Amino acid sequence: MLSTPSLHPFFSHFPPALFLAGLAMLGLARRRSDSRWVQAACLNFSLGLLMAILAVLTGMFAADIALWPIVEVEGHQGYSFLMVILYIFCTIFVYTQPFKPIALFFYGLAILSISATAWSGYQLVFH
Repeated sequence: MLSTPSLHPFFSHFPPALFLAGLAMLGLARRRSDSRWVQAACLNFSLGLLMAILAVLTGMFAADIALWPIVEVEGHQGYSFLMVILYIFCTIFVYTQPFKPIALFFYGLAILSISATAWSGYQLVFH
């Protein structure tokens, strides 16, 4: 069945995977001094950002349809909004200046927010 609550788990698995794959490609680009890996990382970050936005939208609809308790959902939504904002900054950095220290700082913050979002989603579903 294709419904909004079933689409959210589908979309929500892509952003962390594409972000980590993009970071791995940036590492390869840095190590091998090959700009093609940076271009591949740009593609991963762009697709991951698109999937993160779709995950947030379908998650908001799923929370409204499933009538989850507000207190449980608000933490997960807060982390996911923070993750999307940091994902936007990271995507901009990967296109403009992927190896600057401030970019590396934002990559680290994004990993923390992705981890918090995944953990709060896990707690929401399995707790």
